[in-house]
Amino acid sequence: MIRLTLLFLLGLCLMPQLAISQTDTVQTFSFTDSTKRSGVFLFPKANKPYRKVLMLYTLKCYPKVSKYDGKYACGEWDYLTYTFVTDKKGVVYEIGRYITPYGINLTLGPNGFTWIYDVTDYLNLLTDSVKLSAGNTQELLDLKFVFFQGAPIAKVIKIDQVWNTGVSSYSYADLSSNKRMSATSIKIDTNTQRLKLRSRITGHGHNSNDGKYPHCCEWKNNTHSMYSGNVLIKDWSVWQTLDCADNPVFPQGGTWPYAREGWCPGDRVKDTEFDVTRWRTADSLQLDYKITPVPETNLGMGGGNYIMATHIIQYEKPTFLKDAEVYDILSPSTAQINSKFSPSCTEPKIIIRNNSFDTLTELLIEYNISGGYTMTYLWKGKLGFLQMQTIHLPIYDAGFYRGDGQGNFTCSIKKFNGAPDDNSQNNTLNSRFKMPDIYKDKIFIEFKTNNFPLENRYVLRDSRDSIILSKDNLAANKVYRDTLKNIKPGCYTLELLDDGTDGVSFWANPDQGSGYFRLRKATANTVLKNFGLDFGYRIYYTFIIDSLQKGKQPEIPVDPIVDETILVPNPNQGSFTIITANLSGIYELEIMDAIGRVVYKKSVDIDLDPDIKIDNLRVLSGIYFVKLNQGNTKIVRRLIIE
Repeated sequence: MIRLTLLFLLGLCLMPQLAISQTDTVQTFSFTDSTKRSGVFLFPKANKPYRKVLMLYTLKCYPKVSKYDGKYACGEWDYLTYTFVTDKKGVVYEIGRYITPYGINLTLGPNGFTWIYDVTDYLNLLTDSVKLSAGNTQELLDLKFVFFQGAPIAKVIKIDQVWNTGVSSYSYADLSSNKRMSATSIKIDTNTQRLKLRSRITGHGHNSNDGKYPHCCEWKNNTHSMYSGNVLIKDWSVWQTLDCADNPVFPQGGTWPYAREGWCPGDRVKDTEFDVTRWRTADSLQLDYKITPVPETNLGMGGGNYIMATHIIQYEKPTFLKDAEVYDILSPSTAQINSKFSPSCTEPKIIIRNNSFDTLTELLIEYNISGGYTMTYLWKGKLGFLQMQTIHLPIYDAGFYRGDGQGNFTCSIKKFNGAPDDNSQNNTLNSRFKMPDIYKDKIFIEFKTNNFPLENRYVLRDSRDSIILSKDNLAANKVYRDTLKNIKPGCYTLELLDDGTDGVSFWANPDQGSGYFRLRKATANTVLKNFGLDFGYRIYYTFIIDSLQKGKQPEIPVDPIVDETILVPNPNQGSFTIITANLSGIYELEIMDAIGRVVYKKSVDIDLDPDIKIDNLRVLSGIYFVKLNQGNTKIVRRLIIE
């Protein structure tokens, strides 16, 4: 069934502004289809233009469909599930992959949990009468497709399935020896202007000679490479370092938080996408896939396997010369997928994308809370066709969130490379959000460690990422209490981190014992917030010390400095450049880890060195903070080391 709707659907992000965009929604499987997982559905006509297509994949626990006869609300085990479309010629294409959660004692909520897939590349397969299959029968499935009306970013001429149809399973040994997915040639249409490779990879199996970790290929971090002839196109990793441990679907009943090769239980499989246009030669594209070789000392790993789907998307010339998009709002947001890091009153976090023929180097962004004041930010960087970047939008303080109480955040693109953007339909995005908890009385943090205290540390930051409190090098089975006194009104972020990625109590690691983490009222024996024990890598909690009540708006500085400092690339592996603008003079540069320890420090003269290069910063992977200080001026940027 197709219906026309205005754009506020399910309260999700990734939805453009209400006043401009309209959508067509196709409902395929629904919660009432307890066992139906394939069928033919009516989709929009092939000649109707759309600029984006999203697939909304919602699961809901329901004991009657569980294969365990109601023992668990959701299915017990993690299983691969696929969304397949069969075209008019009978050729099967995978358009999305999902891994079911460990369902013991898991709840997905009364309305289920929704994952969002961008399936715009597959628009040509989603027209007229469509044969579709998805999911399994462990949980109830609701599957919708949302078609955003408007001119396409670039029309897709064809999709080539490289090396396989649908999906294929290959042994690690065959991939390592180049017996499978070896050199091949793709024929390129004469009208093709851009080429993108879209790869979907998950590793499976517990194969090893000695039975020791890492078993392959679920638990082995391999490098995947694509070549054109003897020329390397790209190396990439699909290893999910913290993705599983930060999954908002938790706690699950199995080994859900541990890092895996390309997937996490209870999550969609993420695609790797990159432009391969420059490797086109005349009417063909040569491709050859390679992988980290099977270790000679452990050939048994070669018995592990990979599930692979590789697509080459051939596009016509991009529709617009200048077209940037606010692709998603990660924070502030009430979207379920962002729930582990919400609510928030820190810097808004968005994803931008370049949809145009021109390289994007500069973007002027305007953003505000409904009823509050408006801020602008000038981003600088370098993004090619369909490339994305996550950026943090600076705010003066948490007073930015003081608005009319409706909880609406809006951000808009105002200029592309200093000129008007050619496509206004994707320039603005809204999100709904909830304010964090507000405390007026004195409170204290209480943490009881388990048997492995060196895995844990906690840190409290203000809205500008200044560290107010940090604790590490803790003792085993000890209670720590920190009273928050004499701190200014404002927004604060509290994080408890676990380097073992299994919380402070986890069924699969009974040797670590158990602890707890809570907030208490300092003047009475009252628990204000009690955090769960099985939390994976982190507890993330923002709260407000009585500062955002309705009243006088904060004063806004006149002609403030526009901070254009960016880190390129970010994430990186320890080598990056700090690009500064509108700054002058000598600054103190510090790079700090998540709990405030300085790992790098030097004095820099911005006038002599506006682009500060950092080479081979030798630190562990994780989140760091780059700080530039000059008197009362402080600039902070988050740095991700992979």
